[in-house]
Amino acid sequence: MKAWDIVGYTYAADTYCPDCIIGALPMGEGQTFDGWGTSVTISTEGNLDELAFAFGIDRMDEDSFDSGEFPKVIDHEHRADEICTTCGLEL
Repeated sequence: MKAWDIVGYTYAADTYCPDCIIGALPMGEGQTFDGWGTSVTISTEGNLDELAFAFGIDRMDEDSFDSGEFPKVIDHEHRADEICTTCGLEL
């Protein structure tokens, strides 16, 4: 695994693996990303890219948003015994 490989995400003070992050986003009626549907035919990163674009979030500039607003990447180099909040997987 390379140092820059994505192993998870931090969102709203919690940590998620790539398989769980999409399900953790508030997409229900009246919630932050209301009406957004995810595509199972594209990757987690692809879904996050489309969601960010739709809501005007610049994922390439993580300093421009807070992890409470949108998930930030945790790469292999910066993981520190992190565990997914949803499934318990160690990143």
